[in-house]
Amino acid sequence: MFIIAMVIISWLSGLWSCETGRKELTEKERLTISDYINSISVLVQQSNKISYKFFNLLDKAKEMNREDLNTELLAIIEESEVVLDNSKELVPPEFFEIAHGYLELVFETRNRAYEDFRPALFNALQDLDLEISTTQITKTFLYMYMSDEIYLYFQDKLKESGEEFGISNLTVIDSIVLKEKNLTNTQSVTSFISEIKSVSELQERRGVAVIDDTIKFNPEVINEQGDYWILDSGSEISVSINIQNQGNVAENDVDVVMEYMTEDNIVDEKTYTIKTIEPSQDKTVTISGFTAYPGRKCELEITVGPVTDEVFLGNNSATFKFMMD
Repeated sequence: MFIIAMVIISWLSGLWSCETGRKELTEKERLTISDYINSISVLVQQSNKISYKFFNLLDKAKEMNREDLNTELLAIIEESEVVLDNSKELVPPEFFEIAHGYLELVFETRNRAYEDFRPALFNALQDLDLEISTTQITKTFLYMYMSDEIYLYFQDKLKESGEEFGISNLTVIDSIVLKEKNLTNTQSVTSFISEIKSVSELQERRGVAVIDDTIKFNPEVINEQGDYWILDSGSEISVSINIQNQGNVAENDVDVVMEYMTEDNIVDEKTYTIKTIEPSQDKTVTISGFTAYPGRKCELEITVGPVTDEVFLGNNSATFKFMMD
């Protein structure tokens, strides 16, 4: 409670001067207050809906893969940011500035909780220090708890502001984000982390692969002789092949190396860098400019990666034998 009080005092410093006087309300002013109450009620309803979606997502996280969970969390963060931005665009009626300050702090604290939860969760799934991950996630739930406490201050202050002007029924709907208060307890959070880490689809997997049956030569293959493909005639050779991200996280700056060797030990090596490749995505890599050596037995080895923390390397390379007609 001390932390909550300090946050509120810090937030509201300078606002007390706004409440410098009282006056009788005209009908226009009453309508202005009514419109304001309706506007904040809509925002609070939206905030409640986001909270429901967030905890419903945690309940069904075991049924989701990492990519879908990340997408859903990003959508929740975006919706929360919209609510926060809209609250900041509202202009409170005169003498309601302090109450509105509480409300903005509510939405800011909730938005901070959603934003911080996503990286904290994926830190836990990446097997980072359990104590650090537990602290990070506990902190996000504490932000939610703080937002609920601040909202109570907001409701009280709003009601007081109304009563000052003879409006005795000035209220808004309740808004509680953290219904399970035990989530502010590190032991409960540790259990939550252990449970969610038991889902293999949520564990981070890293891996890229050469899809060897997608190989294409230019000039094209016109025949086969034993283990060798026979290419049509030409002065240069270009090669295209698909690279696949077989992990569940996006990979950046992935190198694809093609090493071209002839039977009399002429070697040429070229590299292509894939800037970004999403999970399950295939990207076609084409490298041109290999000198043709008609009549000579040649070999092409294509290697991708490995990427950081890649465990299985059995499909990172493929070798092709060919001759030019």
